[in-house]
Amino acid sequence: MVSRYLKTICVIAATSILSAPAFSEPVLNLVTVNTKDPAGYIGWAAGSAEALSKANGASTMGICVPRGGAEVAGDLYLYSLFDSQKTAWSAEFMNKTMVAEVAKNKADRTIRFWDNYRIVRTSTGTTPATGDKSYQWNVLVSTTNMSKYLASLDKLQSAMQANDFADISMQAFVPDTGDRVGKVMVSMAATSSTRLGEALDARTEPWFANTLKGLSNIRTYEHAWALECTTLYNAQP
Repeated sequence: MVSRYLKTICVIAATSILSAPAFSEPVLNLVTVNTKDPAGYIGWAAGSAEALSKANGASTMGICVPRGGAEVAGDLYLYSLFDSQKTAWSAEFMNKTMVAEVAKNKADRTIRFWDNYRIVRTSTGTTPATGDKSYQWNVLVSTTNMSKYLASLDKLQSAMQANDFADISMQAFVPDTGDRVGKVMVSMAATSSTRLGEALDARTEPWFANTLKGLSNIRTYEHAWALECTTLYNAQP
C-alpha cells in the first residue's frame, strides 16, 4: 500500500483481491505517508485496518516499509485493494468509521500522495493472510507501447514458472491519478527476502534476458523501490 511514485505500494504486495464482477477492473489505492514515528503509525494501521477496510469495501489493507529507493526518509506506503473501479469509487473516505479510526492515530504524519492504480496484471502468487509479510521489488517505467510491454511481462512470468520461480508473484499497475498517470509500475514479490534475491539474481540468466529482449526501445526506467510489506487485513478466510 508508499512513495510518490510507488503508490502503495505497494507496494506493493500485498496482492489479494476478492472475486470481481464481470467487466470489472481491480484497483490499488495507495497512500504515501511521511512520519517520524513509523512504529506508532504502523501500530495504528494494524489496529484499524479491519474496521477501515470493511467501512470502505476494501478486500485487503497493508503497509510497506522501504528498504531502498525511498524518495523521502520516513515514507511509508499504506495500500488498500478493491475488487473493481465501482467499489473503489463508491468508498466514502470521510465516513464515520474513517473519521473515528483516524482520530485514534497519534503519530505525527503528513500525507504526501494519495492515488488510485489500475491493476492490469493481478497476482500470480499465494494470497497473503492477515499478518503475512512479502518482499517486493517495484519498478516504475514509462512505455511507448503499453500492450507490447505487458505482453513481455506475461512471457517473463511464464519463463519464471518454467525455471523454478513459480512462487514469485508478479503484478502490474497503471496509475489513474497523480503525475505518473499512464505509466506502469511492475512488482516482483516473494515471501522471503532471500527468495526475492534469488529471483533478482536470475536477471543474469540467458532465459531472463532473452524474454525481455527488445524492450529497451519501448520503455524507460524511472524509479525503483525495495519494500518489506505486511498484510494488515484480508477479507478472505
